[in-house]
Amino acid sequence: MSNLVSITQLDSDAQAKAVRSFAQFYIRLYKAGNLEIVSSFVPAGYLSDINAFIARNRYLTHANLLDLSLATSSKDYLQVIEHLNQKFNLTGTPEIPWHTWFVSLHKQLVIES
Repeated sequence: MSNLVSITQLDSDAQAKAVRSFAQFYIRLYKAGNLEIVSSFVPAGYLSDINAFIARNRYLTHANLLDLSLATSSKDYLQVIEHLNQKFNLTGTPEIPWHTWFVSLHKQLVIES
């Protein structure tokens, strides 16, 4: 039996860990201008607040930006993750590491092209 659950089924500590992990990944994608795959799964409104915050605070170090972004946009990140259909173990670790998830979807796009 698998212990994989959705982000909303995690306890608060595991959920916070999962959101933090995703936010680190997302900020890197944002800075690289590489949000096409994530945005294809998520309604634009969920990303706009996160993106606006990152843009306004782009001068911060990655660690400071991550902490502040989580403080202001944690619920937005949670909603984004819900749309990505990623499963998590009970400690908040994603079933598929975010980078692996991204590369897999990117390869599918290349094959379809």
